[in-house]
Order: sequence, then C-alpha cells, then structure tokens
Amino acid sequence: MSASTTTLLQAADLEVRYPGSHKLLPPAFAIDRLELAPGGSLALVGESGSGKTTALRALLGLVKPTAGSVSWEGASVAGMGRAELRAYRKSVQPIMQDVDGALDPRQRIGSAIAEGWRAGGRTGRREGEDEGAVVLRLLDEVGLPASAAKRHPHEISGGQRQRAVIARALAVGPRMLLLDEPTSGLDATVAVRILELVERLRVERGLGILLISHDLGVVTRLCAETIVLYRGEVVERGQTERLLTWPRSPYTAALRRSVPEFGVPFRAPYRPSADAASVDPIVGCRFGPRCAFAEARTCAVRQDLIALDDGSEVRCARAPELGPIDPLDDREADAAV
Repeated sequence: MSASTTTLLQAADLEVRYPGSHKLLPPAFAIDRLELAPGGSLALVGESGSGKTTALRALLGLVKPTAGSVSWEGASVAGMGRAELRAYRKSVQPIMQDVDGALDPRQRIGSAIAEGWRAGGRTGRREGEDEGAVVLRLLDEVGLPASAAKRHPHEISGGQRQRAVIARALAVGPRMLLLDEPTSGLDATVAVRILELVERLRVERGLGILLISHDLGVVTRLCAETIVLYRGEVVERGQTERLLTWPRSPYTAALRRSVPEFGVPFRAPYRPSADAASVDPIVGCRFGPRCAFAEARTCAVRQDLIALDDGSEVRCARAPELGPIDPLDDREADAAV
C-alpha cells in the first residue's frame, strides 16, 4: 500500500523543555512541523542528545509540550479525554530499543501477545478464530514459529524477542508504529531481517512508520523522508536518498562522513574552521563551534529554516553559497578550513 495523502499524526511548532532548564538554553526538542500519513515512513536522526527520544515521548503524550501541539487525525492530543487518549495510544504503538524491558520475564510470549489483543479490544479477529488462533497468526506474521508461544523471553534470541514485541504491538491493532532504535544491540544479519519485517508490515498493513535512529544505514533502508536534529532543533529535512547523498547542512555532512564503510579507508572527521570558536551557540548557529564551514559573519545569528528548490529545508546561513556537500570527498574537508 502506498502512502496516503491523509495525515494521521501531525505536530506543529512543538517544543519540549524539561523543568529547571534555563530559558536561554536550547529546548530539549523543537520542531516546526511533522506530518505522517498511512503507509508513510519518516526518520528522526541525530547524535545522542539531539532530542530524538524526547520527540517520541512528546508524540506519545508521555511528556507535556511547553509549546505547540500534537494532533491525531486533526484532533489535539492534549485536548483528548481519557477514552480518546486510550484509543490514540492503541493506534500509535511504540517499539522501544530495550527489548528485554518490554517483555515480562515471567510471562510466556503467547500470553503477552494475547494480553495485547485483549487490551486492544480484540480487533482484527477473523471468522472462527479464538484467542489462541489469533496469537498463532500474529506469530506467523512476524516470522516466529508456533512453539514460541509457550516460551519465556529468556528462552528465545534477541531478534526473536524483538519480533515478539512487534507481534504484541500488532495485536492491539495499530495504525502507526513509532520505533526507537529497533535494531540496537542486534547482529547485522538479524537487524536486516527485522527491517525487512517492518517494511513488509508497512506495505501490507498500510502502517505509518516513524523511526528514531542514529544509524543512517537503517534510515536509508526504511524511510522515504528524514529530519535531521542537532541539539534539539531541525537542521535539515528532505527525501532520505538526496539528504544523505548530497546533504546541504554541514552537520548532516559530518554525520554522513562519520559512517564507516566496508573497503573504504577511514575518513578523518571535519576540522572546525578558524572562525568556529568565535560562534556563540546560544545566540548563533548551534553547530557553529564544531562546523568546518563556519564564518563569524554569517553564523553569529540564529538562522531559520531555508526552503530549497527540491522541497527540502536546511538551517544554515551558508547553504545557498555552499550548495550540495559531498561528505565522502576529502577535498571538501580541506577546502572548508
């Protein structure tokens, strides 16, 4: 199923500040807009501390935004009553990176899936199916054998536990999955199979997929659009393939350059420019003190997002001048400084 034009999840001018943070310091997370339709796929990427998990918690209603709004099918999440909020959380299911913490070690896998199915109002039952048949069908859908239903979490592998968590989420009858580092800690071959499973579910069930990750390989494989975060704010937004091949933000280029590739010699990270140390990240560019392309004149003031001809956006005052950056070309790094 292709992505629909109908928006399910939407965030507008969303900002989260934690108690005790100074008003002059950047918020933990801020975004002007975020939209996701049925069958759509969107990634939020950035290094640790960029605000990715805070974004997920705000979208789930687990953290109260200090500004802006989150809407589900046009209805504000903040204005939902208890029953509406319960229905929203059934429709938007998180898949967290801590698989071991997501499953009760004393509960058998089949029992956990059945519990989710009952909590979701026994949705998706086919004619003649009882609870046990639903569990077996969900296990089969995520690639687990029927025997897994009788096992405890410690009796199956890490990849199988992640599949069990996905099966339990599907049992609730969601319309969207929010995945926080879903392949963290898994072997490369196992991680690939999990990504293939998520992509198949997106296509076959028409699920919206919001991926939180710092792994650009995972993002490239799973998501059509990407939003890059740095210190809580959006620095670039656009189609994933273009954004990671020819980034317009120096931070996105640095992030892409840091990814090791098989058979390719190690690439030294960009060195900050001579002007980088003079940039104040509180009033100027937040990435300025680390930026290879920083100029004291252009980076001293905070830049709004700039709309580009291809529909993407970038937060960099020098982006129109720099043009697309080749993150794999050492000559770019030398020219930057």
